Amino acid sequence: MDKITLQLHPCSGSVKEKGCYLATVATGRGNAVDLDEMIEYAIAKNYVTGAKSEMMKANIRGFFDSIIAGMKEDGRVRRIDDYLSISIKVHGRFEDAHDEFDPSRHSLTTVVTPIGALQSAFKDVLATNPKHKRQFRIYSARAADVEKCQNRHVVWKHDILVKGADFPLGDSLAVFIHVRDKDDPNDIIGLTPRIIAQSDTEVRLAWPKELCDKAYSKWAMEITLCRMDSGKIVARREIQAIIQPE
Repeated sequence: MDKITLQLHPCSGSVKEKGCYLATVATGRGNAVDLDEMIEYAIAKNYVTGAKSEMMKANIRGFFDSIIAGMKEDGRVRRIDDYLSISIKVHGRFEDAHDEFDPSRHSLTTVVTPIGALQSAFKDVLATNPKHKRQFRIYSARAADVEKCQNRHVVWKHDILVKGADFPLGDSLAVFIHVRDKDDPNDIIGLTPRIIAQSDTEVRLAWPKELCDKAYSKWAMEITLCRMDSGKIVARREIQAIIQPE
């Protein structure tokens, strides 16, 4: 399997993003591979045969120059086999159906869209972070076996699926649930759900039996996973979820 290396950078900007990290691809030497290098690679790896690099370079440039010229003539979308779609986008607001294009208010730009093979080219590439360290974390909690259930949403009387990383296993894992009435924050029920299945990245919980006989109410749920050692909690992670009706 092909691999690429990631570099993580702290987010900046909105309050929502602060505290998180964004990833870019670690490119090694230089950021961009120019046309000469791409042609040399294609010839060296036998993607093209019987062609000289200078002739290929001239043909590629001529090919794209012809695309630009053709689009200027007819404005039609150019589809390059199963790789790229090139089109023209109009920017700016027109006042009515008879308004004319005005360069001071409107502009044209090129839109290049990957399609087909190029769009899906990296689905089987493994992206790795060399600074990765296994950490006890919860990434999501949702109703199990319910299609299109959003993260942090569970469904009344349905099993709960919690996903994350480096979950404790066996007796080292304890799970607690607290259910709170959204209309009365002081009405809190503490529960210990049954663990149906577990791995270091996923825990499936049975719907708490204490709630099975109750009618649905506008409650919120907090799920807590704990790492235990000699009967003591040494680490804990929480995630909150909204309870939806069946």
